[in-house]
Amino acid sequence: MKTLYLDAFSGISGDMFIGALLDLGVDFDQFRAELAKLNVDGYQLHVERLSKSSIYGTRFDVQLTHEKDHGFIESHHDPHHEHHHQDAVRHLSDIAALIAASTLSEKIKQQSLAVFTEIAKAEAAVHHMPLEAVHFHEVGALDSIVDIVGCFVALDLLKVDEVRASELTDGSGFIHVAHGEMPVPVPAVMQMRIGTNIPIKQRTDIQTELITPTGMGLVKALVRQFGPIPEAQILLKSGYGFGKRDTGAFNALRVLLFDEKKSMQTVSSDQDSVLLIEANLDDEDGESLGFAMDLLLEAGAFDVFFTPIFMKKNRPAIKLSVLCAPAERDRFASMLMKHTRTIGVRYQRMQRVIMKRHFKTVETRFGPIRVKVASHGDLVKQMAEYDDCAKAAREYGTSLETVKQEVNRLLNS
Repeated sequence: MKTLYLDAFSGISGDMFIGALLDLGVDFDQFRAELAKLNVDGYQLHVERLSKSSIYGTRFDVQLTHEKDHGFIESHHDPHHEHHHQDAVRHLSDIAALIAASTLSEKIKQQSLAVFTEIAKAEAAVHHMPLEAVHFHEVGALDSIVDIVGCFVALDLLKVDEVRASELTDGSGFIHVAHGEMPVPVPAVMQMRIGTNIPIKQRTDIQTELITPTGMGLVKALVRQFGPIPEAQILLKSGYGFGKRDTGAFNALRVLLFDEKKSMQTVSSDQDSVLLIEANLDDEDGESLGFAMDLLLEAGAFDVFFTPIFMKKNRPAIKLSVLCAPAERDRFASMLMKHTRTIGVRYQRMQRVIMKRHFKTVETRFGPIRVKVASHGDLVKQMAEYDDCAKAAREYGTSLETVKQEVNRLLNS
């Protein structure tokens, strides 16, 4: 399971998001080919890898055939005026039709339209107008379509399962737009924050916008958890997407790609602490318990186990126990309350004595097999990784035990 963490110390925009994902390793040719499924023209993609403050990252830009105003504007109700401009603007319904007619995957279509809808609702509320009256200038719409759809294309290519984020940072003061001055955070961003737990802090030393409506729409659609950098996952890669504004500071979005497979971590310490979260369940069926266990393990729990217990009046019940990193308390507590019938959980921090471990690869007649090497003082244990053995057994049409015996023979020779 892959987790993408957005370190938004300098805000977020669509082009910063895409630049960071390209910097993370998304193949640009493959990205461009997927975007072509939109079946629209009038734009070119520009990618540049450069250095800022001696840190290399990627700047992404949608270069349009004709420059016009960008962003949402209100529609005029004069039918003659509307007819005069009908080729120069796109309403939300037009954008929805364009995305629906594309050959993109259904998942990307739905995700992209959800962001456009969030932004349009915010603009409609800010300008006190009906949703169907909100529209983009033609070229501005194209710019935003490519940015928003491109974000989901890149996430799909990276095979990201979950997106988390730090608190968002915005500037302060005012920015000048077609309608005059707007306070920062801009009204659409503030509108999208209503009713959410999205944390935003302001930097009073930066007098400009750092969070764009597109960036906020993406965060609202994607991020389900805000907090510090994950501490109990394997960091695979990091990337930087540079913003276009000169803020007087390091203007970039940093993204971190994690793998939650705890079993493949190298451990150099012989002790650590874990959190034990528990709930007593007396009204849960076996299938629901199994489903909850699978979700908790997939989310990165160290272990999940059931214990038969008897509660008051001798009612038989199950105690569900979850071991996780202490910093993950809120996430797993929320999962327990979401996926079981419990209305509360208890927890305690526990110390562990553990074996140090690292991994090595053994070349066998069934291909390379990874081996976990665990040690504590003079004690050493070597165990073949189940996933590798199972894969080899399937590929070579042999038994799992035969593969394990082959690995053990080579380890002991």
